[in-house]
Amino acid sequence: MMNAGSSPSVLGHRVWGPLALLLCWLLLVFPLVRVQLAELAVVKQMPAQALIFNSGHARALAGAAVAFQVKGDQEQAIVYAKRALAREPMNVVAARTLGLALEQTGQQAAANQIMFLAGQLGWRDVALQLWLIKGYALKNEVRESLRRADALARTNHLPEVTFPVFLGSIVDDRLREALAHEMADRPLWRGNFFYRILQLPAEQMPYVAALVADLAKIGSPITPAERAIYLTRLVQLGYAQDAYAFWLRDQRGQGRASMPWDGGFEDVSAPGALTAPFQWQLTAESVGIAAVVPIGTGHQLVVSPGRDYNGHLVIQTIVMTPGRYRIMANVQGDATANGLHWSIRCVVGGNELPIDTGRTGEAFVPVSFVVPAGGCPAQTLALDIASGDSTGDTGNVTIDNVRIQRIG
Repeated sequence: MMNAGSSPSVLGHRVWGPLALLLCWLLLVFPLVRVQLAELAVVKQMPAQALIFNSGHARALAGAAVAFQVKGDQEQAIVYAKRALAREPMNVVAARTLGLALEQTGQQAAANQIMFLAGQLGWRDVALQLWLIKGYALKNEVRESLRRADALARTNHLPEVTFPVFLGSIVDDRLREALAHEMADRPLWRGNFFYRILQLPAEQMPYVAALVADLAKIGSPITPAERAIYLTRLVQLGYAQDAYAFWLRDQRGQGRASMPWDGGFEDVSAPGALTAPFQWQLTAESVGIAAVVPIGTGHQLVVSPGRDYNGHLVIQTIVMTPGRYRIMANVQGDATANGLHWSIRCVVGGNELPIDTGRTGEAFVPVSFVVPAGGCPAQTLALDIASGDSTGDTGNVTIDNVRIQRIG
């Protein structure tokens, strides 16, 4: 029953007013929802669905162009890429897709123009950078080609592509100089590049040496870790004397050219650390048995026998010319009773050199050895322990001032 005070116009206003407001709200919200759905579809790499919600979405159009290109339909790829660029002229994916499609359809000049232009817009598109590496190389613009390889490497993309590019660059003076400049600010891939040096054959190492010299020349010398890798590979390949000469130059007077290096254990590397072969390094197995401890103004090596272990405790590469040598050291405690002894092996071949204990029968110091005339240009000197040879717990042994003297 209608109230006497109500009129049809008032009732209509009460009903249609909220409906009109709801309609206006829907008209405002629906476009926003369409945009959100289109964006979501693009994120999920569903360009066709995105275009249903927004037929002019530039990234969706670019994605559709890529999809057509993958299917081999270059003509449709061109159409959709052009539509995307009309909406968003700086869309790198659309430009790259258009360029590749033009190239596939035989329009090389237009493709080159588009691709080099796209290269100025973006550095993170992997497919674009791969094309530009080739494109600039064909134009003989080697520096720009390396810059594009650098762009890929800095984002950790396709090392199987970038490393051969970098490696191929070191054989040419001009390319190597350009590579050194790309490495000058120490990008993350520089460390990986040096790690891969461990895989290089001997004939490549002179070029690596030239790269190392170029880096030093431009004020970006190799780091201790890079130096350790470089010297290790030289030693592995039989260039120990060259490696040791580099090591001495690189020390710049920080130590004496004596064997072994750092006989006072002042700069011993921790187990597992990446270090130059001419420095002492504690082995991983030595933990709990051997340690370098401070004493006064220096350090000494302390060995605490008792654990069941046979093998190296601390090791270093040395470069001894053929002849007879004596090992000496300052020792406190009974090293022989605790199973301690020196071992010397040729780096190439791994042959162990006999240790002569002399008349005293002392198995630790002083002892002597002979470096043969051929086949042993570098050696490893190691302090070993044989727990089975120990005569009991006779306390700690401290070792300092290890030195090797030529006696014949």
